[in-house]
Amino acid sequence: MFITWACFFHIEGGIHKNQAYFATLRHIGLGAFASWLSALLVINNPFSGAMAAQLWAPLLIAAVIAVLMRLSVINEYSVTPAIVYGYASIWAFLSVPGLLNQQTLLSLSFENAILAIGFCVVLGASAGYINAIMVSWLCKLHFKLN
Repeated sequence: MFITWACFFHIEGGIHKNQAYFATLRHIGLGAFASWLSALLVINNPFSGAMAAQLWAPLLIAAVIAVLMRLSVINEYSVTPAIVYGYASIWAFLSVPGLLNQQTLLSLSFENAILAIGFCVVLGASAGYINAIMVSWLCKLHFKLN
């Protein structure tokens, strides 16, 4: 939630709160979804050879990150750090023992990383939006009093 709140302001939420709200959801959501899919692909490693099996996860993750970075040329996905934060948040969540398995990743519970992180992203962006409204209100109040 905190990372999403910070990204909201990184994407100019203090100035353009409506645009920043949806941009935050779009950027972090893309990174989180790509990460969740990466986790499923890592679990379902198609290679059986020792060397190929060992290289599968790092090469897959590197390729996905490269594609996500390349999306920065599209204006709707130009805030690369926010995408990476979304990507990293899923892996951080999956570092909890017992959560990196297909059954959990496909479950309809908050043990499923995409559902838990998705919920937190919406809460974080909403908190940023409310924070921006409060700051704007306090600034107006301050200038009225002075």
